[in-house]
Amino acid sequence: MGILLDESVFDETFIPERLVARKGQMEEIVRCLKPARSGKSIKNLYIYGPPGVGKTSVTRWILKENFERNYIYVNCWSKRTSHKIMEEILLQIGHVVHGKEPTSDLIKRLEKSKKKPIVCLDESDHIKDTDILYDLSRNSVGLVLISNQAYALSEIDYRIKSGLFLNEVQFKPYSREEIFEILKDRMSYGFRPGAVSENLLSIIAGMSNGDARVGLQTIKIAAKDAESRDLETINLEDIKSAAKCARKYRLSYLLGKLNNHQRAIYEILKKSRTMNSGDLYEECNRTIRQKVIARSYRNYMQRMKELGLVRESGSGRWKKYEAIL
Repeated sequence: MGILLDESVFDETFIPERLVARKGQMEEIVRCLKPARSGKSIKNLYIYGPPGVGKTSVTRWILKENFERNYIYVNCWSKRTSHKIMEEILLQIGHVVHGKEPTSDLIKRLEKSKKKPIVCLDESDHIKDTDILYDLSRNSVGLVLISNQAYALSEIDYRIKSGLFLNEVQFKPYSREEIFEILKDRMSYGFRPGAVSENLLSIIAGMSNGDARVGLQTIKIAAKDAESRDLETINLEDIKSAAKCARKYRLSYLLGKLNNHQRAIYEILKKSRTMNSGDLYEECNRTIRQKVIARSYRNYMQRMKELGLVRESGSGRWKKYEAIL
């Protein structure tokens, strides 16, 4: 009989039919985008928070429900250059793009286009050339930027930043109760009724540590493991085993967001688990071939904190970092 009815509802790209949390953030995003309904300019948005807290699913749900014919979604993890971003925007507007046009020509085509969409740039901290933000904003394109980092755009050119007037919306980790409700809602679409008890669902929610993606991965893996043994219900052992796999998946996903220096620092810290900040900095400069300046080191550690890979305690000379495995 099986457990899974629709595996896709547990994927991170799935846009749910309804949202069961994030009311405050939803209201603020809708408020900023509302002028687009009457053809006016929106208030540009910068949406940030750690992975798995609903930034993308909430934003895409709002855009789909309210502006389905007038928004474009681009994932800048895979489309990092100005050229790739402009290609994707024009393709979604309906233009023919050959791939050989210079970026300046693509921007001119957008200038001439009558359609001025809302452009959602997910993983915006991976954009290699932030001048594209200026080019889009001066062409009356509304911008919604999504990032894991609170200060990803703090060092961009003032000319660009001043023209964006970004309204910030923060997403914090989910509570255990919120993740429970998210899992319960997805199960109503993707699981055969009675396949998992609410008690076990609560255990998964507690294991997720505020990250809905971990919870969704855990329950999907547990269901597939149970099905592989011809079971019609999920048990605690399935969940424990699946949780380990989900944590490995999460770690791999997060490490993929780091540059080579950041990954090297994380590996040093992981071996000792906890290190004094000064000792960690000295060790990274002994290990990494290219010297890491103090400012870059601080930025690297801030990045890993925001991704939930390290935990910080103390301050000044007594600051310590702990690897979260």
